[in-house]
Amino acid sequence: MTMEQTNPQKSISDELSEILKSLTIDQVRYVIARMDYPTKGEAATAIGLKPDTVYRWNGQVERAVELMALDTIESARSIRRRNLLKAVAVKVKGLDSKDEKVRQNVATELIEWEMGKAGGSLDVTSGGRTIEVSIKAKDE
Repeated sequence: MTMEQTNPQKSISDELSEILKSLTIDQVRYVIARMDYPTKGEAATAIGLKPDTVYRWNGQVERAVELMALDTIESARSIRRRNLLKAVAVKVKGLDSKDEKVRQNVATELIEWEMGKAGGSLDVTSGGRTIEVSIKAKDE
């Protein structure tokens, strides 16, 4: 028997990640708000939802609240991943700015994300003197 077969339980991180992927944006916002508010009603009101809305959600939402309290790092990663596309869309929208400087800055940033920074010049000196390097071919 393998380790997986003897321990069928998922880790807290795995279970939380799986649940968060299945929730709507409002449900994720609610789960996050529950970290700051002691009651369902207070958390719902804080994010602009009616309290009766959250009381009608299935148990997966409250399970996510429990797991998030136990695993804050995985929660932050999951939220970051869910919002990455939105952040990239905002950045790309800068390419359509009427301000040339904004367009240039966004273009440079996007290029550097994909291709890395452009190489700079290399100044090989020592105390103002040029360093000489000799390379010899190795006899084979």
